[in-house]
Amino acid sequence: MKKLLLLAALGIILTNCSSKKATTEKASEPVVQYRDDFKSVSDKSKTTFLKGLKATEDQYSVILLTKGFMGEEVKVFNGEKVLYKGNPISHLETGIAGYFRINNTITTKITDKFSKKEAVIDSENAKKHKFIYVMKDNGLENPYKITYSNTLRPLK
Repeated sequence: MKKLLLLAALGIILTNCSSKKATTEKASEPVVQYRDDFKSVSDKSKTTFLKGLKATEDQYSVILLTKGFMGEEVKVFNGEKVLYKGNPISHLETGIAGYFRINNTITTKITDKFSKKEAVIDSENAKKHKFIYVMKDNGLENPYKITYSNTLRPLK
């Protein structure tokens, strides 16, 4: 009787387990979120920051490279034009690695040599948000995490 129950249990387990063929992985997408619920700078500081980057007009947004940048070569393309090429390193206290203005009417792509992945910032989302925070976590399949916001976090 015990052998019969053991065989039945083994049969059930084996029928529920199946091997699946490996499927080809699709290109992974970066994590995207929309937030305005974090600490922000004053309106005066925000205006000064935007004036310094000449990004006060509606057609411009600001990309802020934040945590996870460790000196790998990063390129940012706005259409066919290279907006940024450098080796940003995230500041340990502020978490900011760099920032620059983009034309938000054109799709923007961010790539790096280390992960060989890209993050795409589509113009529809960029038009709705003044600040776009880009973070990296090299432990993820696509290391980029994009946060669209209208709130400027403190940079110092």
